[in-house]
Formats: sequence, C-alpha cells, structure tokens
Amino acid sequence: MCKVRYLLIFTMALGILTFSSCENDPLKKVDVSESKLEVKFSRLDKDIWAIDFQNPVAASQQLYQKYGSFYCDYMELILQAAPCRPDSNILALEGFVSHPNMTDLQNRIQQKFPDSNLESFNGEFTEAIRRWNHYFPDSIAPEVVYMNSGLNFSAFSTDSVISVGLDFFLGPNDSLVKLFPPDIFPQYFKDDMREDYLVVNAMKDFCWAQCNKQDHTTSKSDLLSIIVHQGKVMYMLDAMLPEAADSTKMNWSASQMEWAQANEVRVWKELANQQVLFGTEHNKNKKWIDFAPFTRVEAIPQDSPPQLGIWMGWNMVRAYMKANPDVTLHQLLAEKDAKKFLNVYKPK
Repeated sequence: MCKVRYLLIFTMALGILTFSSCENDPLKKVDVSESKLEVKFSRLDKDIWAIDFQNPVAASQQLYQKYGSFYCDYMELILQAAPCRPDSNILALEGFVSHPNMTDLQNRIQQKFPDSNLESFNGEFTEAIRRWNHYFPDSIAPEVVYMNSGLNFSAFSTDSVISVGLDFFLGPNDSLVKLFPPDIFPQYFKDDMREDYLVVNAMKDFCWAQCNKQDHTTSKSDLLSIIVHQGKVMYMLDAMLPEAADSTKMNWSASQMEWAQANEVRVWKELANQQVLFGTEHNKNKKWIDFAPFTRVEAIPQDSPPQLGIWMGWNMVRAYMKANPDVTLHQLLAEKDAKKFLNVYKPK
C-alpha cells in the first residue's frame, strides 16, 4: 500500500513538474489556432515534368507566372542549369527532365510523395508559418514549394518561399538512395534522408536565412560568435516548431542526444579554452559545426554526435532567453554581443 501511495505521489509530482515546465515555456504558450492565415503549397517537381516542350517559350512563361522569381532561383541557383531566360532555360530544363537518372529520381519521388502523403507535412508547415506570422506580422508569410532539386538542396529559402527538395527525404533504406555514390553521399548523410526531418530541416533553413539578414557571421568570426549565431537559428526553430523533439531539430538519434546531455560539461571544458572559443581559424572552427559522422575535435571522442558547437550555442541562447524573458525574437536577432550569451550560460 505504501509503495502504491509513494508511486502515486511521485507520478503526480512528475505530472506537476511536466505541466509547470510546459507552462513556463513562453514559446509553447503561443496559440495560433485562431489564425486565418492560409499557406500556399505547390508542386514544382510535377509541374516541370508536365511541361510541353513543343512550345518552350510559353512553358517558361507559365512557370514564371506561377512561381515568380523563385523559378529563376530554381534554374540558376538550385539546378545551376542556365540563366533565367526563356530562350535558353527551357532547353536546359528539358535536358534535366529527360536525363534517365533524374527521371528515375522523379518517379521515386512521386511514389514516395503523392499529394495525399504531403497533407500531414502541409499541416505542420501551416502551423509553423502561422507562428512565424505571429512573431513577425509585418513580414511576408512564405509559401511552400516542393521540388526535385537534382540532389543539390534539401531546402532553399527566400523571404517568400520555403522550398523542399523531396529527393532528400526518400529514406535511407530506399533502394535508389542506396545506389547514391558513397564518395558524394556517405552513409551518415544517407541516414539523415528521413521524412521525419522534412519539415524541421526546411524550417531550419528558413530561420537560418532570416537570421542571416540581421546577424552576420563570416568564416573570419570567432567561434563564440559563430555558435551563438547558430544558436539563434535553433531558438527561432523552437519558436516555429515548439513541439518537435530537440533530437529531431539537431538531426540526432535519441542516443546521440543522450550523449550530448550527459557530456555537456565535458564538451564545455574543451570548448571554453580561450584559444578555442575566441579563435578565428576557419578550419578549426568549422569542425564544431560541420555536418559529419561526429564532432571532429581533439578531445571529443568518435562516439559523439556531430555539430556539438551548434548544440552548445543553442544552450547559450536558451539560457540567455530564460534569463531575459522580456526579450523578443526581434531583439534576440539584433543582439550582436555574443559575450552576453556566454555570461549567462552555466553548463549542467
């Protein structure tokens, strides 16, 4: 009887703690259920494969009318196929869609992602973009464009468009993905080609693009500035997708997240070295944020997850926002002094 009573008390206490934690998170208090904002979704991949190449100029004009300047971004920056001119780009596009490898890739995309399979993602995107509109009501509410990127971009964002390369979310066990050359797509890269990362990665890219407009870091910046910048991106992602797991936001497995949490002080001791944290050597700094099998720095073991610098910067920004609850997202992005984030961070 006592055991049952203690278990009941413990369970109730745990429930109170969980409830209080959720209630104390200002990002989770935002309710956009009454928002009337409608988000537009388009399938550029299907529209391109449906082109009538017998009338190339008209086809190019139709795509431009529907997708606007993003069509030029797609041709020039994503596919890197041709300048955005009707007399040349449509011929390059015809070569793209008629290539056997791209045809196989598009067929697999259509098998994996018929419109009905995108409905759940559309719902998540709508929720996230409504949250963006809540925090930044004077900004453009982006539309979502699904595309075949030719294995160039998993996501590509502008102020008005969040584009998603469906070719990057076919799944690591997909038979076509397994044929991707390992020198270009190593296994750790293929392992991240999971559909449960689709919305998170696209929104992360959008947050990164928006953060870069106000808070610039370069390869010459010190490591602290770089990881705080990355931490701001992740905190913005918290605001857009507050219910997503931290492990999903980092593209980590549950065991990788457990490793990071268990070794936070260990990582901090390596990072806090003055020559490391305030170092400006690009090749050393990028090891902390590179997409890789693990974080490739001297004292960090190979069983670590990758991008521990981003994780630590995220922790710093979260600590700063907890210590300064009146700071808005606008003010967060505008804050240029990275040391302010460092000063409030106390690793656990």
